[in-house]
Amino acid sequence: MSDDDPFQELRASIAAAEVLAKEPEAFEEAYKAFLANDASLFQAVLDRVDLGHECHRICHLFCEKRCIGHCHRLCPERPERPVEAAEIREFVEAFSGVTRNKQVLARLASIAEKGDGKAWQAELKQHGLERFCHQVCQFLCRERCKRICRELCLRPDITRISSIPTPQFGPLGLGNGPGVPPFHVDPPNPAQGRGDHPVGGSSWLMGVFNFASAAQYKVEVSSTGSYSPIAVPVDGYNWPPPPPPPPYLVRNPDPGGWYNVSEIFLSDGGPTPVGEKTLLYWPTPGDGTYHLRLVVRDGVERVGAPRIVRVDNTWPPTPLISLELKTPSGELKPLKCGKVKKGDGLIRITIEAHDPNFSAVSVVARGNSSLSVPIEAVPDPPGVGSAVSLSKTYNGNVADTGYPVPTSFLWDPWSDPRIVPCCYVVHIVINDRTVINDFWSSGHVSEGWEAIEIGF
Repeated sequence: MSDDDPFQELRASIAAAEVLAKEPEAFEEAYKAFLANDASLFQAVLDRVDLGHECHRICHLFCEKRCIGHCHRLCPERPERPVEAAEIREFVEAFSGVTRNKQVLARLASIAEKGDGKAWQAELKQHGLERFCHQVCQFLCRERCKRICRELCLRPDITRISSIPTPQFGPLGLGNGPGVPPFHVDPPNPAQGRGDHPVGGSSWLMGVFNFASAAQYKVEVSSTGSYSPIAVPVDGYNWPPPPPPPPYLVRNPDPGGWYNVSEIFLSDGGPTPVGEKTLLYWPTPGDGTYHLRLVVRDGVERVGAPRIVRVDNTWPPTPLISLELKTPSGELKPLKCGKVKKGDGLIRITIEAHDPNFSAVSVVARGNSSLSVPIEAVPDPPGVGSAVSLSKTYNGNVADTGYPVPTSFLWDPWSDPRIVPCCYVVHIVINDRTVINDFWSSGHVSEGWEAIEIGF
């Protein structure tokens, strides 16, 4: 909640319910599902009107509104005593005896839920709570709301994509480490080109069912709004195995893409509905943005909220690089495996290197004996500005694609004390940010080069 807006949550709840109220049939259906404690139907109705993400707010509004009317019916007499310290102390002393006894508290809550006014008043009288009728009812009703809404809004959930926990994915479908386990994907460091990762190759999907009787599950994918199942064999093993080697096994989905919970290997979380499971290894498709969701069933189906993820299975285009000699008169002469010496002019380097998920590009001069010198551009014209490194990273700007068009720089190798007379390869390398096969290791890499001999 924002400190400068104490009514932010109230406004958000009413706004969500207002959207639902514009669909009277859906509103009525959702309320009936709420009263029946039917999580599958409640979630399905909200999903149908694109309000699945507002499940908790709408449920709590329904529940608390119902509490108000319910408690007025159970407690028709309005309390007249002002609420002050002495009154609160007396309430605590009277009600604490009930809360210490689980059976008594459960019986009181059950009577309240049934709306049996006579039984309710009799139970209050037995425990000396008649004068606190409204307060006891409101406390019990609010606790019930917490439990009911937790159950009504509990969904199956994909918890990890390519080892990255799904809460670490942003609205563009890009994920940040650390992965789980942490050595799969490092924590983000945009200045070094690491972070905001798409995924590629085989993507390890894990999830939780949040459905105690779940018997089957499937994972669905969509790029267009229409979902289809991901149906692939899943490798694993049951532990402990007989003496080595462990017996690796395969479990397969049925023709509809459903996997049996009872067949989940111990290595994948075990054959029960409880805990996080390896769902499958997704052979990621072509580049683009996709939505993944987990569906579980046991007679009824529960559909998880969509998880957005960007896929990148394409290497950056081969970088382009060209060298020219810019003479003191300004004339440009091609240099291809050319030889230049001090006084001939400066070297004009033109590069083009880009990728939609650009991570980093490096431009270095590589000589013999493992000599590697990062290239810095000199001001053009001289004296205007300072030297600029041709190497760079996306540095947190996901709109930066590198050098998307041919870009030229002037290089004065004779002003760099690290450069010695030698044959050099001017080498350009570009990386993207893709986590490939569940690991971050510089992403997809492409490179190009031109040769030159530098003399003094």
